[in-house]
Amino acid sequence: MDFSRLRHRIIFLKPIDKKLNSMKETVPVWIPYKPGVNNNIKLNNTDEIYITDDYKGNAVIKYINGDPYAHQLDLKSYEVWANVSPTTGREYDESQKLRAETTYTVTTRYFDNITSNMKIMYNGRIFNIVSVLNIGERNTELRIVASERDNYGKDS
Repeated sequence: MDFSRLRHRIIFLKPIDKKLNSMKETVPVWIPYKPGVNNNIKLNNTDEIYITDDYKGNAVIKYINGDPYAHQLDLKSYEVWANVSPTTGREYDESQKLRAETTYTVTTRYFDNITSNMKIMYNGRIFNIVSVLNIGERNTELRIVASERDNYGKDS
């Protein structure tokens, strides 16, 4: 593996629970996950934070009570080095609207417990993990296929 290509910083997000949002809908709660360390470590005053996304697909970090989380620097301790590169893009019809979706390949060092039910936060955007591949089954490199969907495509 060419580690010099790992020039991007990503944060893995792990689902832990569900909560009611302001519209009384049950939504999953995502927390930052640092692979390879004790994840019982708490961020500064963040016993009750979660990560969601806004209507544009950008990551939004809030306290459970709904207040915005202002300590963005604390999240840097959860970042890992990776290479993020787009591979394909496509458009499809959904509910009479044209939607766009981009598939990314995320390459990183091997970490245990990275699964397809997790997400990736990169540059304030949330990617859904489609698959996690242990390249060569040698436990040195992970290749993650992730997708990002444009929630507000053009009208058809």
